[in-house]
Amino acid sequence: MSHDAPDGRTLVVNMFRMRPGVDPAKFAEFSAAVDQPLVTAHAEVVTRFDAYVVGGTTAEALDADIVEVLEVTDWDTWVRVRDNDPSLRPVMSGFDELVEPGSVRSNFVTPIPRGSTP
Repeated sequence: MSHDAPDGRTLVVNMFRMRPGVDPAKFAEFSAAVDQPLVTAHAEVVTRFDAYVVGGTTAEALDADIVEVLEVTDWDTWVRVRDNDPSLRPVMSGFDELVEPGSVRSNFVTPIPRGSTP
């Protein structure tokens, strides 16, 4: 199944909550030290990865503590790498330790070009 934007990019926005008692700052540390470096090391498929801590009432409204924006060259390729490459095991185990199961929502998005008209 293709999730590509017209320019060939696949953009996905992930939103999720922390497990009870886990401060989002702990995930921020994990993201900066482990998640982002190991994921972006796969530059052949991952072209962008940004993570954000959601604060205040926005977190309640979104029902999310963290938002990630991931851009990949091909979603199916990324899923194969994510699920099978041994270098990403620390990412998967850290994610499982910190993130509330069942809270992850992934949304494929398509950019709206500046100056475009309907």
